[in-house]
Amino acid sequence: MNIEHIQGCSLFNGISHSVIEEILFESELKVYQPNEIIIHKGDIPSALFIIESGIANIFIEDILLAELPPLSMMGESVLADGHAVATIKAKTTLSVIEIKKDKFYNLSLKHPALVFNVFKTTFNRLRTSNDVALAEARNRELKLELQVQQRTKELSDALDTLTKINFELNETKISLIETQKFRDQFMANMSHEIRTPMNAIVGLTNLLIKSDLNAQQAKYLNVICKSGQNLLVIINDILDLSKIEAGKMELEKHPFPLRNTLESIKLILNIRAEEKNIFLKESIEEGVPDYVVGDETRFTQIITNLLGNAIKFTEDGGVTLKAELLNSNEGKATIKFSVIDTGIGIPEDKITKIFESFGQASSDTTRKFGGTGLGLTISKQLVELHESELEVASVINVGSTFYFTIDFEIAEAPVLIENNKALDELDITNKVILLVEDNMFNQMVAVDSIKEVFPDIEIDVADNGQKAIAMVNERQYKMIFMDIQLPDMDGFQITREIRKMGFDKLRICAMTASVLREQIDACYQAGMDDYMMKPFTPELLKEKLITNLS
Repeated sequence: MNIEHIQGCSLFNGISHSVIEEILFESELKVYQPNEIIIHKGDIPSALFIIESGIANIFIEDILLAELPPLSMMGESVLADGHAVATIKAKTTLSVIEIKKDKFYNLSLKHPALVFNVFKTTFNRLRTSNDVALAEARNRELKLELQVQQRTKELSDALDTLTKINFELNETKISLIETQKFRDQFMANMSHEIRTPMNAIVGLTNLLIKSDLNAQQAKYLNVICKSGQNLLVIINDILDLSKIEAGKMELEKHPFPLRNTLESIKLILNIRAEEKNIFLKESIEEGVPDYVVGDETRFTQIITNLLGNAIKFTEDGGVTLKAELLNSNEGKATIKFSVIDTGIGIPEDKITKIFESFGQASSDTTRKFGGTGLGLTISKQLVELHESELEVASVINVGSTFYFTIDFEIAEAPVLIENNKALDELDITNKVILLVEDNMFNQMVAVDSIKEVFPDIEIDVADNGQKAIAMVNERQYKMIFMDIQLPDMDGFQITREIRKMGFDKLRICAMTASVLREQIDACYQAGMDDYMMKPFTPELLKEKLITNLS
């Protein structure tokens, strides 16, 4: 194989000839004939593939998403034991380099830049595939709308045929249900297939950043970390919009520190403001309660989206977050929240458009400032879930003000114990943790992350359900981190078996890549005590350990 030719593959960006030779030595060269399937949808790929010569096609059902030219990568989901979301066939005779997962794992430990290159290639392909799939979904919806309009006209002209009316309406209803199912399934698949490998990428990146690195490695890892965070924001925006539109999102009600939350959001976003050399300040009026009852996560999402948007569109001056007490009576407070910027402003005829899904004021805005156009859509709908309205006042080249009011129930401040104090007082003597996880990348992330918090704690690992059940029988564990997707039994089945065996007090914390409320509820129904979302942060892992080991 010609090294100069192969070096053009994105996997080898910035990789030396000697390292490429090492990778090729660990690989196999295979040939596929036209129309021969390399990867089946729903299967775990057998290896990481690189096309040496020829062209391959990517299909979802009957939709051709893309053509892969020579030097393209295929089967990246094998690195996270993820099931392929598309079928890949040879369009022409293919000469393919195949790298097995275990061999790539060993190579990536020696050469971390390989992880960055895989992530970058996967991200670009997912973005392209997502655009094609969304275009197809929109096209189907448009066709369906036209069909509905046509059927409506036909039915209005045929009122004398009641049977026909009922039949046509039923057909239309079925089509609408099928379209919604297609959309929901697409969103669920994208969530699982992206978040699962993202857990390994984000986890490994956080661990590697803490190790001894040269300047180039640190640069690569910071790019991976930032890209991973941006991708997760996009994924969560799309899933949140889907849940809101399907009417499946409900607000929780728990006491949370309102003033502290506002100050924390400002502190986090202040870095972005400083990078643009603009100010970011908050003005919290006296009388605004310290604690209120509500959904802290969704409230934080609204304020973060509005502040982030304001910072993005402000080049001079700055952004102000205001909280004003409008009324306080019988344990309730009406509070007005405003985000005021000195940015580019919004034309009056475009104000309605900015709240539409994937909509921005103009195509120039999209090109210059980027973004999905979902932030304001989600914020508006979350405000409406709080039984309020998100309103805006704007002047071109002067700035914009987004504002809304919420009626909160005032709450008492709870007694808090600091994590660090709880950590110091926690006795881990003779406490052993069981990690049930089949993916070796995610095993490494979880074990090393736990060791960061508790260097002396003992951790056992089971890579399938049968082993996990046998190990629980043989040894006394204080806690189990339980993955949901496993090769022989899922995490729900394993948990039920453990509870049937009489281990009622053994703490079980789910580890799931799903952000859907239905799956989180299923964790508790199966007998689990807690859950942790993938990808997890070191802070979240620390919190779960303290909560469940205390």
